[in-house]
Amino acid sequence: MDWKTIPSLAALRAFEATARLESLSGAAGELNVTHAAVSQHLRTLEAEFGCTLMQRAGRGMQLTDNGRRLAAALADGFGTIADGVVQLRDQQANRPLVVCVTPSFAESWLMPRLGGFWQKHPDIQLSVQPGFSLVDLKRDGVDLAIRYGRGSWEGLKARKLVSAAFVACAVPKLRPKNPADIPKAQWFFEPARAEFRVWAESQGLVNADTPWTAMETNQLILSAVRAGYGFGVQNKALIQDDLTSGRLISVCDDVPSDLGYYVVTREGFETPAARTFIKWLFKSS
Repeated sequence: MDWKTIPSLAALRAFEATARLESLSGAAGELNVTHAAVSQHLRTLEAEFGCTLMQRAGRGMQLTDNGRRLAAALADGFGTIADGVVQLRDQQANRPLVVCVTPSFAESWLMPRLGGFWQKHPDIQLSVQPGFSLVDLKRDGVDLAIRYGRGSWEGLKARKLVSAAFVACAVPKLRPKNPADIPKAQWFFEPARAEFRVWAESQGLVNADTPWTAMETNQLILSAVRAGYGFGVQNKALIQDDLTSGRLISVCDDVPSDLGYYVVTREGFETPAARTFIKWLFKSS
């Protein structure tokens, strides 16, 4: 389509409304513009086509033959556009709300609370997608993500939901006599869960020289820590029973910082379902 050959869409809208309502005032009210603006649009189109499109008939307006042909074409065209918009909105309203989260957050924070959301909002379908990769919200069709970091992602709106609430832990026999010895001890990390290592580095618990072993799953790390092989970082909620019973000790609890889990959305792109879910998230935090 060569848009240079198409007159102003605003003028075409004004003409279509005037033709349908047979009134300049009616068209002005529907389009929320002035009577003079609609008249100007009509004159612009008549100058563009070099013919009269409408004539006054009493208090109303009457189409000429040329105007009638243009009005019919515009009614069909705008009707097709309106149908497409309605269908797309219905499709978006009926599709599941896509939420991407880190596995650790899904496991320790979201899933224990999610039943409450389903109970309050049974009409909203959710697709919770745990993953380690940093998804592109626009490209991957994601409504919102919950990311770990400091809340700075270019082009995205980020609101801090909760602090990480991490804890560095080990069995009691590994309790260090000197905190300076902690970075020299054996550690376990899951390479895909970058937030655990980032947090440990931010607390001065590990450095470039710290010996550490990669484990493929967090469950393996927790088993190694419980067996007394070294230190690990866990979400505090996951090991609260271990800490309470004394099977594990904390060598460092989380301290307030800008590190945490953020609700991330595209700026200006939030569906009603997304807004409802985000509101619930913050009420549940």
